[in-house]
Amino acid sequence: MSQGSLTRTRILSAAGALVLAACGSNAVTPGGTGGSNPAGTGGGDGVGTGGANSGGTGGASAGGTGGSNAGGTGGGNAGGTGGTNAGGTGGGTGGTNAGGTGGTNAGGRGGSAGGTGGSNAGGTGGNGTGGRGGNSAGGTGGGSAGGTGGNSAGGRGGTAAGTGGTSAGGTGGSSAGGTGGSNPAGTGGGTASCGVGPTTGAPGFGAPTQVGAGTSTAKYLGANVTRDGVGYKFITNWWGQGWTAANVSYSGTGFTVASASGTSTPDGTPIGYPTTYCGRYSEATAGGNCGLPAPFSTIDTLWTGWKWSSADSGQYNAAWDIWLGTASAFQSYLMVWLRDPPGRQPAGTTNIPNVTVAGVPGTWIIRYGTVNSRPIVNYVRAEGQDACEFEFNVMDFVKDAQARSATTSGLMLPGDTVRAIAVGFEFWTGPFANVVSEDFYVKLTTK
Repeated sequence: MSQGSLTRTRILSAAGALVLAACGSNAVTPGGTGGSNPAGTGGGDGVGTGGANSGGTGGASAGGTGGSNAGGTGGGNAGGTGGTNAGGTGGGTGGTNAGGTGGTNAGGRGGSAGGTGGSNAGGTGGNGTGGRGGNSAGGTGGGSAGGTGGNSAGGRGGTAAGTGGTSAGGTGGSSAGGTGGSNPAGTGGGTASCGVGPTTGAPGFGAPTQVGAGTSTAKYLGANVTRDGVGYKFITNWWGQGWTAANVSYSGTGFTVASASGTSTPDGTPIGYPTTYCGRYSEATAGGNCGLPAPFSTIDTLWTGWKWSSADSGQYNAAWDIWLGTASAFQSYLMVWLRDPPGRQPAGTTNIPNVTVAGVPGTWIIRYGTVNSRPIVNYVRAEGQDACEFEFNVMDFVKDAQARSATTSGLMLPGDTVRAIAVGFEFWTGPFANVVSEDFYVKLTTK
């Protein structure tokens, strides 16, 4: 971690805190042209052109052009062009179950397993297994597995793995790996690639209704916003002396710093901390109606979650700023940093590395000290290990600091009340562009 200095300054009217198949067929036996059972042209079970079950052109079950179960062009089940279940030319063009273009189950172009447009497997648009577009396994645009756009397994866009898959790996997958995947691993993945990790019992982000929007270039602007009907407060909060200009838009609990400029003062004071918060924070009156301030004794769980993103690699952090104290007085800071920027570090003088917290995923560095004569304890992601998404129970960090204070007095956080929870970005020397707070919530459950 870099050794820059950081001095807390007042935020608005109070002391400032910075910081965040398969198939079956009714065909009779085997083959011949148009035969109803085995192989041959039109065979019903085996292979042939127009066969109803197996292979051949139009075969219904096995392989061949048009087979309805196996393979073949337009086949309904197996492989072939349009085959519905098995494999063949592309798993079958337009097949509904197996492979083929548009097949729904097996492999091939469009097969439901694999294949172009398939609904299950792989293939372009396949739904189930692998292939370009398969939905379940792999394939381009597939809905479940892999493939481009697949929903589940592997492939580009598959839900599991692949480019854009939603579950496993791939570019843009939302669950496992891949570029833009939201859960396990991959470039842009939300939980694996840049998230701290899943937290047991967390309520999740869902698809909230965000109300209250605007844009501001003002040094100080406050706006009341809501997320799913719960009130919060957004403030631009450019409190540092080195701030020169900014353009910020907000929508519900999310906001975007489209641009900001300024220079940190020699003592390391940042130019500001635009933030969304709930509770009794830096303003004269409380903001929002999420239930804060709340005494520790009344709290069952106090969940908070945040998602943010930016391609800007400059000197800004991404952090929660949690104010503790009593019902009438602010006494101490608890901060959780998801980004520790190059050349800067949290307030304090002492580090404890490789810390784990009960109930909380990830490994942390604790840095502690005082700000404006008040104790501060920071739980920090190591520099270069930015996390873009995290949910946690605030009381897990509070209890961890309390327990450690028995042997390390500097970790004592005075107070018996969570007064406010805020998230935002503390900016030092710019310029900065397109730093985005995507979503933030606080969910209090009392005893």
